[in-house]
Amino acid sequence: MLKQRLMTLSIVSWVLFSAMNLLMSSKLVALGHPLQMSAIIRSIIISLVLYALPMIWGALGHNSGYYLLAMVIVIYSFGLFNGIVTVMFTSHAVLGIKLAVSIANLLVIVFNGYWMVLALRYRHLLDDKRDKDKLEEIKQMQQKRAKQNK
Repeated sequence: MLKQRLMTLSIVSWVLFSAMNLLMSSKLVALGHPLQMSAIIRSIIISLVLYALPMIWGALGHNSGYYLLAMVIVIYSFGLFNGIVTVMFTSHAVLGIKLAVSIANLLVIVFNGYWMVLALRYRHLLDDKRDKDKLEEIKQMQQKRAKQNK
């Protein structure tokens, strides 16, 4: 259940990042330099690949995929923070638009933080399961030894 929720929220995280990427490159933000649509599309495709590969790896049962995905999400969250700084200091838009875009970036960062909390819970769940299985194995070994010593 938690694994499926992580996957769903990962997709939402990518969609939110892509939306912010499109918003930041729009004329509405007025950064002062024109951005080519091919560069924006390339950025979205690269982010899709960077999100999708660890998600597929995790879905195939390799939990290391979630670690890679967490790293991707953290890196993109830093990019969103950079978006806040960029909008506030280099945008020629009116203050209301600057604030709205900055708040939108901040909300996506908070959402990514929520994803991290769920990922840590999933990791804790896996650790507890591993520890429980190991404890059971140790108890069985102790019971075998006790039977052998009788």
